[in-house]
Amino acid sequence: MFIKKILTVIFAATVFCSSVNSQALFTYGTKSVGKDEFLKAFNKNPDTTGNRAEKIKQYLDMYINFKLKIQAAKDEKLDLGDIYRSESENFRSQLTDNYINEQADINSLIDQAFSRSQKDIMLAHVFIEVKPGADTTEAYKQITEAYNALQSGKEFGEVASTFSGDESTKKSKGVIGYITAFTLPYDIENTIYALKPGTYSNIYRSGVGYHIFKNISERPSAGKRKIQQILIATPQGFTDDERNKAAQLADSIYKELQNAASFDKMQDLYGTVSESAGNGGTTEVSVGQYSSDFENAVFALQKVGDFSKPFTTEYGYHIIKLAEAIPVSKDQTDVINRAHLQELVQQDNRLSASKDALLQKWMIQTKYASSPYNEKDLWRYTDSSLTKSKALAAYKNFTPQTTLFSFAKQKITVANWLQFVIQAKQTGASYANKNYETIMKEFAKNSCDKYYRSHIEDYYPPIAAQIAEFNEANLLFAVMDKHVWSKAAQDSAGLKKYYLAHKQQYIWQPGVSALIVSSSSKDMIDSVALQLKTNSSAWRSIVNKYSNTLSADSSRFENGQLPLKQEVKMEKGFISQPEQNESGDAYTLVYVFDVYTQPAQRMFDDARGMVINDYQQVLEDKWISALKLKYPVKVNESIVKSL
Repeated sequence: MFIKKILTVIFAATVFCSSVNSQALFTYGTKSVGKDEFLKAFNKNPDTTGNRAEKIKQYLDMYINFKLKIQAAKDEKLDLGDIYRSESENFRSQLTDNYINEQADINSLIDQAFSRSQKDIMLAHVFIEVKPGADTTEAYKQITEAYNALQSGKEFGEVASTFSGDESTKKSKGVIGYITAFTLPYDIENTIYALKPGTYSNIYRSGVGYHIFKNISERPSAGKRKIQQILIATPQGFTDDERNKAAQLADSIYKELQNAASFDKMQDLYGTVSESAGNGGTTEVSVGQYSSDFENAVFALQKVGDFSKPFTTEYGYHIIKLAEAIPVSKDQTDVINRAHLQELVQQDNRLSASKDALLQKWMIQTKYASSPYNEKDLWRYTDSSLTKSKALAAYKNFTPQTTLFSFAKQKITVANWLQFVIQAKQTGASYANKNYETIMKEFAKNSCDKYYRSHIEDYYPPIAAQIAEFNEANLLFAVMDKHVWSKAAQDSAGLKKYYLAHKQQYIWQPGVSALIVSSSSKDMIDSVALQLKTNSSAWRSIVNKYSNTLSADSSRFENGQLPLKQEVKMEKGFISQPEQNESGDAYTLVYVFDVYTQPAQRMFDDARGMVINDYQQVLEDKWISALKLKYPVKVNESIVKSL
């Protein structure tokens, strides 16, 4: 059924074309199809072999039948079904997202991310914290003094220790560690990747304070590492004696590992980091994900199987083992890596920033127009409505129906505004607790985005044709399934009757009954072959032993149907040599049960699939005849000849 749906979609995409004003090539019922529409459909995938007139005639017959089926589907209201509508909306949403991503130049962002992922940057910063809502005057004064000190030639680490407000930055002399693409927010990443090694940035204001960043050095990307870990935790509050015991335990574990003790066993005995528990005991470590002291130990391991000496972090004593080194892809055309980068870009605020810029363009395209109103009165009306949990009937010049702003084909009202505010607070949106002016800006952007998406055909007409093609393909599948495919498969009596009337069509040609066994392991196939030679009558139990690691099929096969290149002897008990397939990922073995040298009648069960296919064609022909009675078809032969 899945194959049929794909074929139906392809056919519909090939034959569909919106109506155009041209000479009527044919009519069906009250509908007509023009010459231009038909030619446009025909020329999408023209068959250039043989006589053109004959090809056009054949295609015209198919196209007429297609139109009849679609009209039947619409008259039967199949386009109103929940599944149809859901699939249509999902497809429309995908096309819209793809188009908007193209507008936002997602490919350039992916290329940029790939380029940045090729190197890691050792980063340091001077940091002056600014708490939310606090006055920034003193903080800005300090960061300015730090910047001036750097300008005067003072060493970056000394300036970071002197001026930075938090103890960790002072202690590390500003060194954060290595970072790479997607480690930090996009704006900060842009600032850092614009720096050459050894240089520092201008003053940067983030959400938590002021920074001056320095690119200390660069290295080729270290990629990722999968590690196993043993952690002897030393929580805050541990006494010196308890820490000493933890250190001694870590040393004793390390000595056992040096004496060939199993790391897995030690891990089971002494515990792992919780996040690795569901990963078979491994943790994936990316650059910039953990503290620099931990990452330095991880990326210092060179060979799979190497393990570290015990080392300390704020969490305790660690011993880590390298399970896998995952290098960064260096191939910009690597489809899998590119898809991964695209997913990261779509999740990251770098795409959001591009889309925010698009919104300003959309505001003009959608003809956004704000209505005049008193903001303070609207805020009071909003507060009162939220307090009472429902919109007030009226307040001054406001009612739920009052227009706040509009687009080309839609007005946005106070009721829409209240719903947006309530939803923002319920979902905990980042702007939910801001002032109403800020929320209103988000509301306008959100409304513009929704309007643009819901009217995408007005701004990118090709989408309309693609959606129509997809919808007609879905209709074609639904109506064919209703009148032909499922109907044939479920009509047991009709199938049996058809088989009995056409038995001569369902004949076994000479061949064999055989067992076909396939596996990715040649050793396993060799083992099966040896056991079959020893005790072929027990083939079922032999195959069942390997049911999880090989595939087996026993049936009758006509000559030429066996999946082997080697010659298969037409003799009972023959066992072929294991043969590797063309892709090199599996081996196949054939064991011959019996040989049939003469044609023979197929029983109904053997022929059922073939009977269903033939019976479907019978049902379709009858249905088409009925449709032509319901929607009489008239072809303008003079125009056909002109084609």
